[in-house]
Amino acid sequence: MVVLSVAAQRGWSRWTLARRLRVALVALALLLVVAGLVLVLVLREADRALSDQVQRTFPARLAASQLLTSLVDQETGLRGYALTGDQPFLEPYRQGLVHEQAARAMLERVVQPDDPARLSLLTVDAAITAWRDQYASLRTDGATSGGVDSAGVDSSIQFGRQLFERVRQTNADLDAQLARQLTSAREAADRDRHVVAVVLALMSVVVVVAVVGLQRALKVAVLQPMDRLAAQVRVVSRGEHTAPIRPEGPPDMREMGEGVESMRLELVGVLAEVESQRRGLERKAAELARSNADLEQFAYVASHDLQEPLRKVASFCQLLEQRYHGQLDARADQYIAFAVDGAKRMQLLITDLLTFSRVGRTSEGFVSVDLARTVERAWAHLEDQVLMSGAHLQLGADSPCVHGDPSLLQMLFTNLFGNAVKYRRDDRAPVVRVTTTVEEGTEGQMLRVEVADNGIGIPAEYSEKVFVIFQRLHGRDEYEGTGIGLALAKKVVEFHGGSIGLVPSSLGGAGFSFTLPVEESSTHA
Repeated sequence: MVVLSVAAQRGWSRWTLARRLRVALVALALLLVVAGLVLVLVLREADRALSDQVQRTFPARLAASQLLTSLVDQETGLRGYALTGDQPFLEPYRQGLVHEQAARAMLERVVQPDDPARLSLLTVDAAITAWRDQYASLRTDGATSGGVDSAGVDSSIQFGRQLFERVRQTNADLDAQLARQLTSAREAADRDRHVVAVVLALMSVVVVVAVVGLQRALKVAVLQPMDRLAAQVRVVSRGEHTAPIRPEGPPDMREMGEGVESMRLELVGVLAEVESQRRGLERKAAELARSNADLEQFAYVASHDLQEPLRKVASFCQLLEQRYHGQLDARADQYIAFAVDGAKRMQLLITDLLTFSRVGRTSEGFVSVDLARTVERAWAHLEDQVLMSGAHLQLGADSPCVHGDPSLLQMLFTNLFGNAVKYRRDDRAPVVRVTTTVEEGTEGQMLRVEVADNGIGIPAEYSEKVFVIFQRLHGRDEYEGTGIGLALAKKVVEFHGGSIGLVPSSLGGAGFSFTLPVEESSTHA
């Protein structure tokens, strides 16, 4: 028995929660179906007993009583006639015959051949037949012939009374038989009602026990394992990722717990990898910080230690050019000019490199910037080139404020406007057009700015090359410059979270399109 119990427990533990619930519900449904069938059978029996009482026993007793009453009326009429010889005494007899036929018809209809009261009814019929044949018919025949035998009246009446007493006795036996059947039917109905009450009580007990058992089973098999699993998960979620999760309960509950444990192990692995990457990033950040410090030191050296000797070289070369110009041969003058030009270009290159290196160090200086005023300041910064070339600016409708560094944004427009003026056509004055539109981006609203000119333009195949530092499309003998302007513009735009690229120009020259973040207060306003 112990072995069987252990085996049953092991088998039960392998059942999934769905299977346990399914078996429990099927068992409960079978119990309720069996109880329902028993209840239906008992109710049918009770209904049959009640129907027997209403449709057979009660009408049979009523018909038997009516039959006796009709016979009493007949016997009374005959006895009155026998004593007086008056014809009116036969009227109750005739009416009794009519009532007797109705009562007999009722009894024939309700007392079936298989009814136990059928024999009593036949006995009553036999007694009535004997009374009518041996007494009633003789008295009525005498009434028909119009004569009454006075000498035999007393003896005839006495004989008829004896026969009628037999009728009374058999009718009483019939009524007693019907009464017993009625009592038996009532007892059967009472028993059926008791059985119905018991079955309903048992069904109620089964339902209550099933609900309590199901609640208990859910608590043991689901709620308690879930609570323990949730407690273990809370421990892990608080940061104790090394705490193991031990699943309990039915197989499907354990499978869910094992899935959570697998996720925990995977999370531990990911966290370990992230920690390793974090350490690597910290090392790289430290290296980058050192590299930035070195670059800052280089910028300092370039701005102070390098520029000072460059200024001396340029100054002395210029002095040589001024003092000895024309005193040496033409080749010496050319060499001195080359040296002066190289020193100046070196100074300009170092200045542009310093500017390029300073872009993007920090965004702490970001404020709300009025783009229209920034454009106007950038245009005013190129006043000499604008006056010399006759260039003019076309500024679109008012645009919302952007979030950025004012000096860097002015530098951005200064570089774009400077290129538009520099790379102009000889047959027309430079025209620069600035238009803005607001777009919805993934991280909020962005302002798209397009700067178009009517200059010589940029071939489409160089759309990427022009933004690379030191990349030039023309020689220095055609257009001066260091090749840093557009690279600097790209770095400023990307530092503000936007992007820049070439687009077809509405004026036939070069066109640049870039995006800048819109100031939130500006959009709300």
